[in-house]
Amino acid sequence: NHASHRGRWIREKLLGGRVPDVPITGDAKLPEEPHHTLRERMRVTREEYCWKCHRQMDPLGLPFEQFDHFGRFRTTEQVLDAAATEKSTKQNKAGKAKIFTKAALDTSGMVEHGGDPAIEGPVQDPFELIRKLASSEHVEQVFVRHAFRYFLGRNETLADGPTLVTAHRAYADNQGSMNALIASLLTSDAFLIRSRASEFAK
Repeated sequence: NHASHRGRWIREKLLGGRVPDVPITGDAKLPEEPHHTLRERMRVTREEYCWKCHRQMDPLGLPFEQFDHFGRFRTTEQVLDAAATEKSTKQNKAGKAKIFTKAALDTSGMVEHGGDPAIEGPVQDPFELIRKLASSEHVEQVFVRHAFRYFLGRNETLADGPTLVTAHRAYADNQGSMNALIASLLTSDAFLIRSRASEFAK
C-alpha cells in the first residue's frame, strides 16, 4: 500500500505508460518522520533527480490515501504529536509512550500525459480520478490491449491492429462486457491462426 507503487500501476495498467525501474543510484526510502504526514515525507521524491519519474506516479497514487491500509474511508491521517509526547510522563515497555494526533488529509492529484486530453488536469479526490479514468476511451483501449496480451500470450504488433479495434468495439458495444471482449479475442484470426514460430517468440 504505497502511493508511488499505486500510481505506477495506474500509469502502466490503465494509461498505457511506462515508468523506468528505480536506478541503482537511487535511495528509494522515505525519511523516518512519524510526526509528518505521508505527503510531507514524500517531499524527497520531488527532488530533481527523482521527480522526472515520480511525477508520473505520485500524483496518480496519492488521491487513494483517502483510504487506510484496510480500505476504510478516512478524512484524516494519524501522525505523532512530537510536542505532546515530549511533555508526557506516561511510560510503556518501550519507554516513553507516544502520543498521536490527527492531521488533515490532502487527497488532491493530477493526471498528466495520460494519452487522452479529456482526462488531463487536477483531481480533488480518488472519486474524481476514478470517474475520469472510467469515462476515457483511451483507458478502455489500454485495458483491451492487456487482455490481448494475456489471452494470446504475447505483445501486440502492428498487424494486430484490426483485432484490437474489433475487440474494443465488442467491449464497448456490449456495455463493457468482459465476455464479449474475450469472445472477440478468442475468435480472431490472431488467436486461431498461430504459427509455432510465434509461439516460440513469446
